[in-house]
Amino acid sequence: MMHERRSEPFRYTFQSPLPGFYNKKWNRQVSGPLEVNDISLNGLRFTSALHPDLMMKDELLVTMMIQNRTFIAEGRVIWLQKEEKKMSCGVHVFDYPEPLKQIIHTLGESMSEAIIHHP
Repeated sequence: MMHERRSEPFRYTFQSPLPGFYNKKWNRQVSGPLEVNDISLNGLRFTSALHPDLMMKDELLVTMMIQNRTFIAEGRVIWLQKEEKKMSCGVHVFDYPEPLKQIIHTLGESMSEAIIHHP
């Protein structure tokens, strides 16, 4: 059983996952398409086809499309759940590009407004 311990003000879950791609920082052959399921200012969660050479603590470059723009974020795998043909990964992002930080802030604000307006 996996337990997430991210302490953060919010985590935004996408209704439709964001398309993207990952590369292991020190071994670019370890790569593949992914879907970003949720995002916060501290990290993200993605699902992908199972890759046997992706491990805990690996550093990744995650490329994702959001609002018709492409962003690259660097981070470390902090949890990994492997199933028969797919995997879910939690990534602690070291630092997002500034425009992506602004988008994430806006997503968080939209969550707060939805809670206030729809009790």
